[in-house]
Amino acid sequence: MTWQSALFAVFTGIFLGWLITRNKNIDYSKIRIILPDDFRKNMRKGQLIDIRKNELFKQNRIKGARNFKPSQLTSKYSKIRKDLPVYLYCENGKKSKRVAKKMIRKNYHEIYILEGGFRTYQNKNR
Repeated sequence: MTWQSALFAVFTGIFLGWLITRNKNIDYSKIRIILPDDFRKNMRKGQLIDIRKNELFKQNRIKGARNFKPSQLTSKYSKIRKDLPVYLYCENGKKSKRVAKKMIRKNYHEIYILEGGFRTYQNKNR
């Protein structure tokens, strides 16, 4: 074994260790997936955020929602308050889960995700 391969092995081990431990102290229990009825009852208690594409938002949305790109929510210049609950929805709920995890890592306190996303919410209201 050459010194280059030994050095590579050491750095690889350090990097893998860092990857394993970096999310260790993050409390993902602050993310809650809630049913459309509960979402509807409680969404006015916090910040209502739609992360769908702007075109979809303009066509139809939940009244009172603000539209943001996911990157806008996790940037250091975000216009979303970290101390207030966030009620988050996307088209089907999948993107909201990914974005919520990033937001928790950026010190947001409470995030509620609409189960099934806007599609489920819209179908429930018909």
